[in-house]
Amino acid sequence: MRLFSRLVVSHAAPVLVITVALAIVLGALGRMTQLVVELGEDELGTLAREGALHEADWNLDLSMRHALARCARGEDEAATEPIERNASILRDRLRGTAPVSQPLYRASVGYLDLADRLLASGVCSPYSAIAELERSELDARITTIWVERLAELHAAARAQEGDVGRLGTSALVVGVLIAAIALALAMWTARRMAAEISEPLAKISRVAQRLSRGDFGESLVAEGPAEIVELAEELERMRVRLAELESLKQGFLASISHELRTPLSKIREALALLMDGACGPLQERQARVVGIARTACEREIRIVTTLLDLSRLRAGAPLRRRGGVSVDDVLANAVAEEGSDARARRVTIDVEREGDSVRTALDEALLERAFANLMRNAVSVSKPGQVVRVTRTIERVDGRSVAVVRVRDEGPGVPDEVRDTLFEPFVTVAVDGSPKALGIGLGLALAREVARAHGGELELDATVDRGACFVMRLPLDGRESAPPRALGGAPLGVLGVPS
Repeated sequence: MRLFSRLVVSHAAPVLVITVALAIVLGALGRMTQLVVELGEDELGTLAREGALHEADWNLDLSMRHALARCARGEDEAATEPIERNASILRDRLRGTAPVSQPLYRASVGYLDLADRLLASGVCSPYSAIAELERSELDARITTIWVERLAELHAAARAQEGDVGRLGTSALVVGVLIAAIALALAMWTARRMAAEISEPLAKISRVAQRLSRGDFGESLVAEGPAEIVELAEELERMRVRLAELESLKQGFLASISHELRTPLSKIREALALLMDGACGPLQERQARVVGIARTACEREIRIVTTLLDLSRLRAGAPLRRRGGVSVDDVLANAVAEEGSDARARRVTIDVEREGDSVRTALDEALLERAFANLMRNAVSVSKPGQVVRVTRTIERVDGRSVAVVRVRDEGPGVPDEVRDTLFEPFVTVAVDGSPKALGIGLGLALAREVARAHGGELELDATVDRGACFVMRLPLDGRESAPPRALGGAPLGVLGVPS
């Protein structure tokens, strides 16, 4: 599934849940509105009709009361016109009004009957006293009926109000619950989408960083959106191609180095013969020129040897170990090898050993060259009068004895911008304040490969406040590091591609 489709699905699910919640809330609001309308149409409509009928009853009662009151005061025959008019109005309302409550209907009929009898006998006739009693009874009855109807209306309204409240509460609870579900679903979807995208991207980033450091051994298989899978596949193809190119480069360097080593060795022998006077005694100027040539030849032989050793180690070739080799003896040989150059630069190499001498199975020649490279690097960045301190200690790491060799100088230190690529081959940077000339950047790379081939490690100690300090750790159990492996598990050839 492509990224767009995943995003659509991940966003549609919370939106759908929220839509359902909104529909439930809107349905509840509609039902609440319906209940209010029903209350208005039924109860309030009935109340309006009964209110009009009660008004007509009250008007008729009032007209009869006034007429009977005048008769009681001995006034002339009271006018009957108000009684007749109000009785007619009440009669019309009884005929034209929708059904009302039976008690109110009977009370209204009672008012009409009383009015008809009162009019027939005469308002001021002897019957008026009985009519007044009947009128008072009807007045009390109609008042009681109206109070009861108001109480019934109030109870109905309270019942409807309770229904509306319960409906609103239910809608609120359901809405909050669905909103919480939508939020949880959105968070889960976002987390899953983030994992589906960030995890393969992190893996791609890790492999890309390893590629930038020249490490082509880790294959890349990523899952996730189609775009990320395509990117991973392209990066994997690039990794394989770079590994092939690196193999070709290292093979070329190894071949060239091997081809150069033989003539350089012959040149060194010839220069040695010249220096020894095999072709006759040399004049001072001639001897000086031959010495310069011998120094340059030795330097080139050292570079060629380093290239061959580096190619052999990166190809996973086994070490030429010899049992019972003393780390201190190897260190002393390296110091002796670099002593002449240090004296020429007026730099002192100070060696300190802690504890007894230890012996183990080592590739003596490779380890000596690694120590020599570290010392040569330290001497080259030191100014006259400065000291290069070499210390050897024994430490216990995870139950294993480890020889720790520290080479520290008093030079300008290692700039922060080159620390990430410090041990990469062919990487060299001029350091301000350092007398060291630019080399080809193989010494530290070979030293680290030698340490790792012995199961150890070479690191830069970033805690020193002056100069640079390189720390090599070598396990003393004679175990060798495993050779690099290819993608399918086969041993790697030159620089990490299948041989």
